[in-house]
Amino acid sequence: MSGNVIEAKNIVVKFYIRRGLRRIGFAAVDNVSIAVPKGSIFGLIGESGSGKTTLGKVTLALIKPTKGEVLFQGRNIFDMDKKEFKKYRVNAQYIPQDPYASINPYKRVRDILTDIAKYHKLALNNKEALDMAIDIMNKVGLNPPERYLDKYPFQLSGGERQRVSIARALMLKPAYIVADEPVTMLDASLKASIVKTIKDMVREIGSSLLFITHEITLLQFFGPSTLVAVMYLGKLVEQATLKELLEEPLHPYTQALISAIPVPDPKARETRKLILSGTTPSPLNKPQGCPLSNRCPFAMDICRKEEPQLKQVSPTHFVACHLR
Repeated sequence: MSGNVIEAKNIVVKFYIRRGLRRIGFAAVDNVSIAVPKGSIFGLIGESGSGKTTLGKVTLALIKPTKGEVLFQGRNIFDMDKKEFKKYRVNAQYIPQDPYASINPYKRVRDILTDIAKYHKLALNNKEALDMAIDIMNKVGLNPPERYLDKYPFQLSGGERQRVSIARALMLKPAYIVADEPVTMLDASLKASIVKTIKDMVREIGSSLLFITHEITLLQFFGPSTLVAVMYLGKLVEQATLKELLEEPLHPYTQALISAIPVPDPKARETRKLILSGTTPSPLNKPQGCPLSNRCPFAMDICRKEEPQLKQVSPTHFVACHLR
């Protein structure tokens, strides 16, 4: 049996828009493959519009791919029967980006959490369901739970709401969790504590985590051996451990992401600077060849004609670039 909890193979997701009488399609995710090992944390980074959220939702069966397959513990989730899919759905949970829009505003915290246990028949009665909710609230930092149980979402801060979202995802002790930019809408002072909470909890229950972000610095909380995939305009451009990416980024796009990390020393800033020209093009108007060819300072003729294939440069390092 595979050592991966989730394998997304050759995923293509096309969306369509109308312009007058024409229906124009574009690939939000273009032939991307990733594998999330059991019990591990996998980072997925890229700027807005890179396709990382779409890919994460495909692995949760929230979006059906145009092409490709997603294997959960070796079984294609889109070929499962109703009974298998229900088991998968219990084992695949989502922590959304927006803590203000993702929680039912008409339910109290106790109902948000206990309803999950009762629906999936994990508790025999209301007391057991409440005990489960209190236990998970303690673990995600909603202390003391009695202070929050009877509150509605509008009575909570952004950080508290996100902790409720984390508790909701972890109530079922799932095998796989997708955290989609879970701290983007929070103050900088809260980000570290929320990321640490997620890390501690997924490790405690033995889950696998796909952590989607555009801030590579957040991935440092998960350790240098964390696998990280970099996406740009729907393509996977580089994949390596976090240590390899930070010490030797091979793709110019990854280099630009890392050089954008704030550093206090002005001299260090100058030595690390890599500026990409222009702005990210629309997915409807991707450049030919390499998707970065119109912005890359190192672009050659071949970059504008042929799309680079993902190649292995070390046991854990892969890059799609004609320079390598």
